Amino acid sequence: MHNALLISEVLGCIVDHLVEDTARHSVGRPGDTDETGRQALAVLARTCRAFSEPALDGVWRRLHSLKPFLLCFRPTKAPESLDDDIDIAVDAPGPLLPFNEEEWNIVLRYASRVQELTLEYDELSIKILQSLWFRTTVLLPNLRSLHWIYVDRTSVAPIRLLLNPSLVHLDVRVDDGAHTSFLAFLESYHTLCPNLKSLELHHSPRVPEVTAAVSRAVPRFPNLENLGCDNIDEGALIHVIRSRCLQQFSSSLLNYQPDNLSKLAAYGTPEHPPFENLRILELHIEDLSSPFEAVSFYFRTVATPEVFHEFFTALSSATRRKSLRRIKLNTRLTVTAHGAPSQPVNFPVLSPLMTLNIRQFCISIRNPVSLSDDEIVQLVQPWPKLEILDLNENRGWNCPTSVQIPTLKGLVLLLARCPELHGLGFSLDATNTPSLSEAESLIRNTAVTRLSIANSPIQEPVTSVAHFLHKHLPSLTTVRVCLPVTARRMDYHRMWKRVDNEIRQITGRPSSPQLTCCFS
Repeated sequence: MHNALLISEVLGCIVDHLVEDTARHSVGRPGDTDETGRQALAVLARTCRAFSEPALDGVWRRLHSLKPFLLCFRPTKAPESLDDDIDIAVDAPGPLLPFNEEEWNIVLRYASRVQELTLEYDELSIKILQSLWFRTTVLLPNLRSLHWIYVDRTSVAPIRLLLNPSLVHLDVRVDDGAHTSFLAFLESYHTLCPNLKSLELHHSPRVPEVTAAVSRAVPRFPNLENLGCDNIDEGALIHVIRSRCLQQFSSSLLNYQPDNLSKLAAYGTPEHPPFENLRILELHIEDLSSPFEAVSFYFRTVATPEVFHEFFTALSSATRRKSLRRIKLNTRLTVTAHGAPSQPVNFPVLSPLMTLNIRQFCISIRNPVSLSDDEIVQLVQPWPKLEILDLNENRGWNCPTSVQIPTLKGLVLLLARCPELHGLGFSLDATNTPSLSEAESLIRNTAVTRLSIANSPIQEPVTSVAHFLHKHLPSLTTVRVCLPVTARRMDYHRMWKRVDNEIRQITGRPSSPQLTCCFS
């Protein structure tokens, strides 16, 4: 034997590699086999004494049935006839005979090696557990992960023999969970496996008493890192929202109305926002009575452009993307959450949205939006019915100079592409009044009455900017310009207020005495 194999870490890596071949491809596919890795480990265990214990640990580490225990203590039967005999035991109407002491000791010899168990519609395993019902010794003392998947609601009772303090992951799926045994399980399982970090509870969401029981069960584990469940009530959802340990949450939203969900955000605080440390959020909707038209997301942290790109890509590939009309993104940060400018969101980040037919696109994020004239025109090309465009109208006075923003000519081209615009707010470079072609000079939009801007450089004479805007936006009455939180860019702010007053004089409206504060 090579000396390298005497190193426990090397041997452990070999065993771990073979153990990977004992995993089935997926849960819920009858006929998947895990024999390749198991047979290799069995051969390794018989090679020599040095390999025996690590290989046996690998053979038993992951099981998809309790059937291997029966294979250990029936030496009188030939291997060819053993499976047939076990199949007969499964089909027999009665239970298995109880294990005698010799058989029980054999079970215990290997049971401590099992760390992961998946029982999926396995009637033989149920019969084995039933035959051990009155044993007081824990069957699998080192079990860390248990997947329990059954159709029959009455079959959940034998799970009692597998619950112990070593469990850190529990996944229970019962197709019809109104039976007393399942309700009893929900009321007491936390006392049997108090160290869970990951919990999956899936049941029929149409049974009110089960939903209530699951909702009571969820708060009993305050330190869960992963939680997956079907419908839960508002009290349980509030507990989840306030959890500071939860990193992954998956649930169904069958009975919640949008206004009720929006109220849940109130249970957070600036110091501890909702889902404070959550990394993965999955919310399942069983059905929608009308097309999915709008989506709104609020970010509590500054997201990277890569995160936004993945988000927009997911929206563009959604099955209901053809009906999606309104998108809103907002970064809710405290006023003190200032710092260096974030990475800009540019055209490649936004480009997945071009597969949609958007009518309202509003983003108010800490990341500056970087778009040239050509890019903003290309972005809105598929949105001929766009009505509202808001690109950080309340943010951005601290943007770096490298960020591109549309010019006055880009504004005119935007109006041409989207004739139904009536709400407009974005950064605008008004340092030069452009020369337009004859066709471009005829472009008008009579629906926009207010223009909101921030991070918009401008130069004298401001009257030329005011007349340019009035020419192409003849109904414009107000230029809403945000007051920067800091003193920088105040010169731009004052000049834009003069543009606003100039337009008000042209339209015969009184000057605005107030300044509007916004986030920088």
